[in-house]
Amino acid sequence: MSVTADAEEEDKLLLSPGTVTVIRPQEMKGEQKNLPELLKQVPGLHIIELRGRGSYTTASVRGSTASQVAVYVDGVLMNLGSEAAVDLSTIPVENVERIEVYRGYIPARFGGASMGGVINIITKKPDGKGEGSLSLGAGSYGKFRANAAYSTKLGDGNIFVGVTRDQANGEFTYLNSRNEYDPNDDYWAKRKNNSYQNTDALIKWQNENWTIEGAWKRNDRDLPLPIIGIESDKSWEKGPKQVTDQMSFAASHRREIGALDLGLRLEYLHQEKKYDDPKEGDSQFGLPGYKNKHNRYLTDRYGVALDGSLPVGESHLVEFLWNYYDETLRTKGDIVESYPALNATEKHTRYAWNGQIQDTISLNRKDNLWLTPIIRWNSADGRTEFSGGAALNYKFDEHWSAKATYGTYNRAPNMYELYGDGAFVAPSLGLEWEEGTQWDVGVSWKGDLFKGKSEVTLTWFGSHVENLIEYFVVNPQYARYENVGKAHIKGLELEGSVKWEDWEIYGSATWMEAIDKSDDSAFDGVRIPNRPEYEGFLRVARGNLLKSKQLSAFAEARYIGNNFYDRKQEVKQDDLLTLGLGLRYSVREDLKLVVGVDDIFDRGPEVFFLAEGYGPDRTMWYPLQGRTFYATLIWTF
Repeated sequence: MSVTADAEEEDKLLLSPGTVTVIRPQEMKGEQKNLPELLKQVPGLHIIELRGRGSYTTASVRGSTASQVAVYVDGVLMNLGSEAAVDLSTIPVENVERIEVYRGYIPARFGGASMGGVINIITKKPDGKGEGSLSLGAGSYGKFRANAAYSTKLGDGNIFVGVTRDQANGEFTYLNSRNEYDPNDDYWAKRKNNSYQNTDALIKWQNENWTIEGAWKRNDRDLPLPIIGIESDKSWEKGPKQVTDQMSFAASHRREIGALDLGLRLEYLHQEKKYDDPKEGDSQFGLPGYKNKHNRYLTDRYGVALDGSLPVGESHLVEFLWNYYDETLRTKGDIVESYPALNATEKHTRYAWNGQIQDTISLNRKDNLWLTPIIRWNSADGRTEFSGGAALNYKFDEHWSAKATYGTYNRAPNMYELYGDGAFVAPSLGLEWEEGTQWDVGVSWKGDLFKGKSEVTLTWFGSHVENLIEYFVVNPQYARYENVGKAHIKGLELEGSVKWEDWEIYGSATWMEAIDKSDDSAFDGVRIPNRPEYEGFLRVARGNLLKSKQLSAFAEARYIGNNFYDRKQEVKQDDLLTLGLGLRYSVREDLKLVVGVDDIFDRGPEVFFLAEGYGPDRTMWYPLQGRTFYATLIWTF
C-alpha cells in the first residue's frame, strides 16, 4: 500500500480516505480565473465575496466558517493568527500544478483538526528541460494579467522561477435602487475605489532530498466608500486603501531510513498589512469610526515540522506529524488608542503545536476494505485539546465503492477574531474555543457511460458545532466575530464527470441546511449566515471544433441560491445564475490564444444586498461585477 502526500495517481483514496476534489489550473490556463473562481466548481465549498471580484474573499466548506478551512501552499500554512481566514483572492494560481480540496476526514499530513477542510495548493515542480512560458491577458473593468515562468537545471537539482501580475480598476456604472419598492429614488451611479493590484514571485529549487522555496506577494486594494448613496455625488473622492506585503521561506529535507520515510521542514513567514484612510477627521467615511484612519499589522511566524510514514507488516501504514508555530503580531496605529479594552497592547504572541498519528489498515485478504483511524493533540496559548476520527472504505468491485467517516474537532479563536483588524472588524475579546463533531457517508461509481469514461460520487454529510465563532456584519461600517452557540449542519454533495475523445463534461451540486440550534437564543432554528441552501456548477468542453484540432470551445454555468449575510436575516443577496463561453485556438504549436466572456447575460449587476423584513430599506454596498470579456495569448518556449 502506497500513500504519499504528492501522489500523482488519480485514485483519490491515495490522497485521503475522505472526500477529495482535484483541480488542475493548467487545463484552464488563459481563462483568467483566480483561485476563488477555480474553487467555485467544488461541491460543498461556498466562496464568500461580499464586494465582488478582487475583494477580500474566503471559503466555507460544508457549512464551516472560513476560519475552519486551512490553506496550504507547498506545505506552508497560509492561515495566520493575525487573520480571520485566508484571503483567497491574493493567492496566485498561474504557477500552480494542482489544487486538492479535502472535505470531512483530514489526513495526518495536515496539522490540526480542520473541521471545514483543507485547500492544498501545489506549485509546479522544477525540471531540467530548460523550458518556459509567457502569457499576456486583458479584459473588461481594466483587467490585465501577465505571467512569466522558467524552469531549468541548477547544480544537482532543478530550479523554477515564476512572476505574475494581476490587476483591474473594477469601475462600472450601475443603477442604485436604494429602496426596491420605490422606483422613484433610483439613480445611476459609478462604482469607484474598487481597484486591486496583485504581484507575486516564486522561486523553487529541488533535488532528490531537498526542497528550498521562497515566495513574495503584494496586494494593493482600494476600498469603496462605505456610506450608502455617497457614490452618487462624491465618487471622485479617494477612499481607504489596504496594502498587504507577504514573504515566506521554507526548506525541507526528506530521506528514507530503512522502511521509514522521514521529512523535516523549517519555515518563516512575514506579513505587513497597512490600512490608511485619507479623510482625516471626517467621521462620515471612518471604518469603523472617525478614529481608525491609519493602522499597521505586522506578523512574524516561525515554524518547524517533522513527519513520516512507516509500513508495519503487510496491512498497516502508520503516518505521523508534529509541528510547532511561534507567531508574533505587532499592532500599530489608531487601533491601539481607539479600543480601551486592548489596554494599548501593541504586541500579541501565540505559541501553538499539533501532533497526530494515523494508521491505514487493510482489514481483509482481498485488500478492498480499509480502516483509517487518526488521533490529534492541538495546543494554543498553553491549552491542549484532544480530537480524533476514523474512516472506513470498501471497494465492492471495479465500478462501485463506498466510504464513511466520523471525527471530532476543536479550534482556538485566533488573534484576528479576538482583536479585530483596525479597519472593518471590531475586537471581541470574550470568544471561547470551538468544538464539534462531523461525519459523512458516500458512494462512488466508475465506468463507461454512453461510451465515455465516467466517475460519479454522492456524499451525505453533517456536523454539530458548539461555541461556533461566526462573522457578522453589524452595519455598513463594521463587523465583528461572536460565539453563536450551537449549529447543526447537514447536506448532500454530488460530483461527476464524463470524458469522450472530443467532449468532456464536469458537474457538481450541493444542497445544505445550516441551522442555529442555540437553545437559549432568539435565533434558534434560523439559518446561519453565508450558507446558501443550493449551489451548482457545470462545465462542458469540446475539442476538435469544426473538425479542427487547433480549435476547442468551453462553456460554464454557475448557480448560487439566495443567501443571508447577517444573523437577523435582514441583509439578503438574491440567487444568481451566470453563463460563460470561450474559445481556445492554437495559432501554432508554441502559441495559443484564449478568448471568452463570463456572465453573458450580465446578471451580476442585478444582484444587490437587499433589505428583508425590518432591515435597512436601501441597497447595502454595491452590486456585483457583470459581463466580462477577456483574451489571453500564451507562448511556450
